[in-house]
Amino acid sequence: MSANDIIHGPPWTDRRARAARMLASGISMELVSQKLGLSRFTARRYQTLFASGGVAALMALGDVGRRRGLAPEAQERIILAIKTTPRRQGLAGRSWTHDLVRDFIEREFGIRYSASHINRLIRDLGLRPQIASGTTTSRLTPR
Repeated sequence: MSANDIIHGPPWTDRRARAARMLASGISMELVSQKLGLSRFTARRYQTLFASGGVAALMALGDVGRRRGLAPEAQERIILAIKTTPRRQGLAGRSWTHDLVRDFIEREFGIRYSASHINRLIRDLGLRPQIASGTTTSRLTPR
């Protein structure tokens, strides 16, 4: 697998494809975990799958993580909050990030989600990350 190979699949395959590329190029599981924001458990699972079946095994894993447990009203409240700034919602930060969404949900609804679940929730709510020009940070905006 080369760095230029394009992998098509469901929305959650992008990070797995990046993990596969990194593992194929010899990057350590620890660094893959750190660079992609994966737990050590998930990175180890990706490494095992990749070693046994390559990219196909990683892509066949399917969507993972706990399903959304927020009521439709709570989901709408999250979307409305993201239309403002984190500061207006009492959070430190000028732009919404995955971590700030997770903090907002925990504070407002008493639910703590994993990073992978927050990624899915953000996608399911129709939010999209926007990369600021000249930086590696992203912010979330409603679609």
